[in-house]
Amino acid sequence: MFRWLRLFTSCAILIILVLVFTACIVPQERYGTPSTNGVSPTLTSATKDHLDSESLPITAQPESSPAPSSVSAIALSDAIADVVEQVRPAVVFILAKTEGRDFFNRPTTHTSSGSGVVVSTDGYIVTNNHVVRQADVLQVTLPDVRGTLEADLIGTDPLTDLAVIKIKGNGFPTAPFGGALNLRPGNLVIALGNPLGLEGGPTITLGVVSNTERAFNIGTTTFYDVIQTDAAINPGNSGGPLVNLSGEVVGINTILAGGAQNIGFAISATTAQPVYETLTMPPHRMIRPWLGISFGTITPDLAAEHGLSRQTGVLVAYVVEGSPADRAGIKVGDVITHFDGEEFTEATRLIKALWQHGVGEEVEITFWSGGRERTVVVRPVERPDGS
Repeated sequence: MFRWLRLFTSCAILIILVLVFTACIVPQERYGTPSTNGVSPTLTSATKDHLDSESLPITAQPESSPAPSSVSAIALSDAIADVVEQVRPAVVFILAKTEGRDFFNRPTTHTSSGSGVVVSTDGYIVTNNHVVRQADVLQVTLPDVRGTLEADLIGTDPLTDLAVIKIKGNGFPTAPFGGALNLRPGNLVIALGNPLGLEGGPTITLGVVSNTERAFNIGTTTFYDVIQTDAAINPGNSGGPLVNLSGEVVGINTILAGGAQNIGFAISATTAQPVYETLTMPPHRMIRPWLGISFGTITPDLAAEHGLSRQTGVLVAYVVEGSPADRAGIKVGDVITHFDGEEFTEATRLIKALWQHGVGEEVEITFWSGGRERTVVVRPVERPDGS
């Protein structure tokens, strides 16, 4: 009997010791080193040596994040397709016909084509001026509407290469303006249009915003406030919308840079929307202050090409003879640094500042000419039609 009692006592002591040992180990396992996704972390020998030498508490580092799943790419692809499905019905094909006579006085018809985007349910369409100018007949085709519709020219703005035309009817699909102020280089954008007059409805190209608020010259024509993109813009795309991933029109496609790859331009919605709103109201034309200057932003290449002493500012690229700027003594090659006391280094921002003034309102211009600084007061006049 005594023997069984001693055996029982020994077992009880052994059980107590096991419980005490377990109580000491489990909290360490539970709280000392967290696991990662149920897998104990592994420390390299270099990490162990560093931790030992610094006498720091060991904190396990999480395993490297897995590569992005292909599902995210599929989701992006679907999002782009959704935007296209939303905007596509509002992208129109425009056929412009110009009547004339040949050498033998026989009637001829010259045709050209482009694109546009419906921005109101009652049929107002924004397009490029160069698509519809001098056209005697305008015909519009919508992707989901059979046949063609006659369009009337409402107003044009040669300075921004924008125009508004209208088709009769109501309930048309539209695409809204918006989002241009939030654009950043690298944002994805979608260009829609009808390049080469291809059948089957609008063509879609995808790209990124390369830059914003660009200004550049083609001959004596200066384009201001344009978005540069690498989305393909081909002949016939002119006048079509450039949209963001929210389906908003952020620009109106206008031109592809010749002699370069993947450099296209669209007039920003920050300019296109107010032009549209003005052209739809009597007298259906833009009334802007005009100095008679074409501006260009100075770049290192431009400064080297023209031998400019200043590396920043706005270059005077062209001056109209007899214009307010010409009468004030401003010449080609001068560099404008301040406008109404505010410093400017970009042509687009300077022209926008000018547009904030009324016709006949005096403005102060500071510029460098012949190695010296000058300040003149100029009174803009109304911009002549077509200039």
